[in-house]
Amino acid sequence: MPALLLGLIGCVQPGPASVSISLGGAQIPVELVESWLREARSPGFAIAQVSPVYMSQHGFENLARGECDLACADRPLAARELQQFGDRDVQGRRVAFYGYALYVNPSNPLDAIFSKHLRLIFQRRIKDWSELAGDRIPELQGPISLYGPAKSTRGGSILSPLANIWFADPTWQVLDSDAAIVAKVAEDPLGLGFASIGYDETARYLGLRLERAAPPVFPSLEAIEAERYGLAKLIYVYYLDPPAPNVRAALDYLFGDAGCRAIESTDLWSIPVDRTLVPPP
Repeated sequence: MPALLLGLIGCVQPGPASVSISLGGAQIPVELVESWLREARSPGFAIAQVSPVYMSQHGFENLARGECDLACADRPLAARELQQFGDRDVQGRRVAFYGYALYVNPSNPLDAIFSKHLRLIFQRRIKDWSELAGDRIPELQGPISLYGPAKSTRGGSILSPLANIWFADPTWQVLDSDAAIVAKVAEDPLGLGFASIGYDETARYLGLRLERAAPPVFPSLEAIEAERYGLAKLIYVYYLDPPAPNVRAALDYLFGDAGCRAIESTDLWSIPVDRTLVPPP
């Protein structure tokens, strides 16, 4: 994946056909949205970041004060935050998401695990499939073989705190791509892989249960949109409605074909335009 998180606060001087737009909000959403807008050609965008670029609430606050055009967030606007807009209308849209999944061999009969066990598995405190299957699937037993990405990757940055490793070696076998991780699981009946969503042709997803007795949740678009799947993160943009011309130009680009290509080039999934609107809090 190309380097996205440049950590720069500033702006690009507009060219003759540029549309000026300012972004505020959480660091990763701001830098992702900026990287997508930079790919636009007609019109181009002259982009400024409005500090602090740290948390979603900063974007909502700057939008309410009129200090940014788009608030870029990794969560929906909360009802208490809506109050700062007074009688002005604010609209949110889902732009894209990135997500990860647990993959198991097709022969594995376990449908899901309790989400809190995920940390214990990658900390190697749960080491055998029998500890997950219990009496329900007595035939499922044997050491869990863990496969995952390098610590330096986006996926590795999620796994490292789960495993409580910062400077130590990974608790899983490191492979160099999502495809390689899933291929390894597809040939290992005792394998458990952690890789990006979308590689379920030869292996299958292992669901997550948020409560022990709850039904399993899988990485479907519906579960991700509803923030019910804990291994995925949505990117949102919020703006005052009706949108100003510069905001309309940015929205038209982000939800058009060129914007979708820019999003997918950064290994995220674009949201179908008819599913982008966020219900009011």
